[in-house]
Amino acid sequence: MTYSIKTTQYSSKKANRLETDRLRKITEVARLLTASLETTTVVQTIIEIIPQVIPAVEACVLFLYDSNIDRLVARASVGFIANTLQQIQLKPGESMSGYAFLHNRPVLYAGNMNIQQGIDSMTPQNRLLQPQITPMQTKSVMCAPLDFKGRALGVITVNNFQATDAFTEFDLELLQSLASQASISIENSRLYEEQRQSIIELAQLNQIISHQHQQLEHALHIHRTLSGLALQNRGLVAITQALADILGQPVAVLDLLFNVLAQAQPSEINLQLAESLFPPEEWCQQVEKLRASIKTENDAVLWLDPNPKYGGEKKIFPVQAGNDKLGYILTAQWQNDAKDDFAEVAIEQAATIIALEMVKEQTIFEVERRLRGEFLEEILSEKLDDNIGKRATLLGYDSSCLYWIVLADIDDFRGYIQKNNLQESTIAAFKRQLLKFITTLVTRYYPKSIVTVRSDMVVIMLGTPSGPAQEVLRERAYRMILEIKNQLAQEFNDISFSLAISRPCGELNLFRLRYQEALLSLQITGGATNPGKVVDCSALGSALLLLKVEDKAELVEFVDSVLGNLIKYDQQHQSNLINTLQTYCKCNSDHQLTTNELHIHHNTLSYRLGRIEEIIGRSLSRTDDWLDIQLALRLFLVYPGYSRSG
Repeated sequence: MTYSIKTTQYSSKKANRLETDRLRKITEVARLLTASLETTTVVQTIIEIIPQVIPAVEACVLFLYDSNIDRLVARASVGFIANTLQQIQLKPGESMSGYAFLHNRPVLYAGNMNIQQGIDSMTPQNRLLQPQITPMQTKSVMCAPLDFKGRALGVITVNNFQATDAFTEFDLELLQSLASQASISIENSRLYEEQRQSIIELAQLNQIISHQHQQLEHALHIHRTLSGLALQNRGLVAITQALADILGQPVAVLDLLFNVLAQAQPSEINLQLAESLFPPEEWCQQVEKLRASIKTENDAVLWLDPNPKYGGEKKIFPVQAGNDKLGYILTAQWQNDAKDDFAEVAIEQAATIIALEMVKEQTIFEVERRLRGEFLEEILSEKLDDNIGKRATLLGYDSSCLYWIVLADIDDFRGYIQKNNLQESTIAAFKRQLLKFITTLVTRYYPKSIVTVRSDMVVIMLGTPSGPAQEVLRERAYRMILEIKNQLAQEFNDISFSLAISRPCGELNLFRLRYQEALLSLQITGGATNPGKVVDCSALGSALLLLKVEDKAELVEFVDSVLGNLIKYDQQHQSNLINTLQTYCKCNSDHQLTTNELHIHHNTLSYRLGRIEEIIGRSLSRTDDWLDIQLALRLFLVYPGYSRSG
C-alpha cells in the first residue's frame, strides 16, 4: 500500500514537471515570436518549436493562405520532404488541413480510416504527391487554424507516424494555443512588412520627385540660356555652342540636305572627358561621313558609329516647326551615360529654340528673296515703273556699275528630284541652300550684285564697278561665272549646272533684253542632252540675232550648207580642220597668231586653210563667203547639234 502511494505521488510530480516544462516552452515561444518582425523568421520559429512543446510531433507543416490563387501554400516544414511539399497547394476544404482552415477550428484525426478519408478528399494531383512527402504512413494528425480575429490566415498540421493515440485533446488545445500566438505574430509581421514597403515606396517616390525637380531646374536653366541667346539675336552658331557646352558633347546642326549650318565642341573639357570626345578635325570628318551615308530624310533616324574607340553612338534629332521638318541636331552619345535623360531634355529644349531661329532666318531670307524676285519681274516687264530705280537702290543696285545678267540653271532638275525622291520641303531647302551659296560667293567679290531665283534657275545681276575698260570688266565677269561653276561642282557634286552670261548693260531698261539673250542661249545649249555648258553671249556676236529665229530648221540648214562637208570630213578622217577654222576666225585671220595658238608651222596652216576651202567650196578671202563662215561657226560653237552631218 505504501508503494502504491509513493508511485502515485511520483507520477503526479512527473506530470506537474511536464506541464510546467510545457508552459515554460510556450512562454519561450511567445518570447521568440515577438523577437522578430520578419514573416519568414516567425514562420520558421513556429515550426521548429512545435516538436519541443508537443513531444509526440514527428513532422509538421505551416500553410498560409494565398488569396491570389485561392490556395493554401506550404511556407515551412519539419520532417517532410520540402521540395515535394512545396508542390502541394490545397484548396480550402481539401484534405484535413483544408478542412480545418475552411471551418476555422482545430481537428484531431486518429486511425488509418479517418486519415485515409482526409486524404481521399484531395485532388488527384495532390493525392499522387502525398506519398512522396514522407516515406512513412501517418497514424495521427492534428490541424489548428491560424485564427486572427475570426479570420483564418492559414493552418498548422502535425503528424505522428508511430501510434493512433499519439495526440490528446490537451495536445490539440496546446497546438491551437501555439497557432493563435503564431497568428498574431504573422499578422504583425505582415503589417510591419507593409509599412516597411510603404516607407521604401515613399523613399523611391521622393527620389523620383527630387530627380524630376532637378530635371525641371536643368530644363529651366537650359531654356533661359538658349532663349536668351535667341532674344539677343546671337544666331545659330552661338546657340549650337551653348548646347555643346551644356551637354559636354560635340554638336552639329544640319539642314534637310544634311549640310552643316553650325557645329561646335565643348568650350571646357576635363581630361577624362577629352579621351572620349572626337578631336575637332575628326568630328568634322564624322559629319561629312554622315552626309555621304544618308541620302534621304527617311535614313535620318539613328546613325551608329562603327568605331569603338569613342564608346557610344551619335544620334540625330529632328528639328521641327509644327509638322514641318526644318533640319536635324547631330550629337555624340555615350553608352550607359547617367546623363542620358538630362541630355534628352537639353536637346528637346534646344530643338525648339533652334527651330525658332531657323524659322526666323528662313522668314528673313524668304522676304529678301521675294523682294528681289519682285524686282526681277518688274525689270523683265515691258514697261518700267518711274520709281524702279529707287527700289533697285534699296536692294543694292548701283547705277554707276556695269551689270551682266548671269543665269545658273540646274541640268535636268526634275530627273534629280525623281531619282532622290525629294519631298517638297527638301526641294525648298535645296533651293534656299543654292541661293544662299551663290549669293555669298558672288557678293564676296561683287557686293553690288543682286541674286534671286526664278523657277528652278538662279538669276545673278552681276555688278562690276566702273573704271576699267569694258573688255577688262567682261573678262572679270567671265572669270566670276567660271568660279561659280567650279564652286557649284564642289558643293553639289551630284548635280550639273549650265551657265550663261549676257552682254553688259548699264541701265535698267536693258536688263530685260540681256536676260532674254542669256535665257535663249541656255534653252538652246543647256539641259540633259548637253549639261555643264557655259555660254558667253558677248562671244556669239551676230549669232544672237540668228538664235532668235523661230524656225530652227532654217538655222540647221544654214550651218549644214556651210560647214556640213567639213564636219563630215573630220569625222571620217579623224582630223580636226573645224578647230583650225575656229582658231583662224578667233585670231581675226592673222596667220602668225593662228600658228602660235595651234603650235604649227606656217606651211601647215596654209595647207589646212587651202584644204578647208576645197572641202566647203568657199573662199576665206571672199567677203560674203567669210561672213557666212563666221556666222555658221558661231552657231556651231553655241550648239554643235545644229549640223545634220554632226
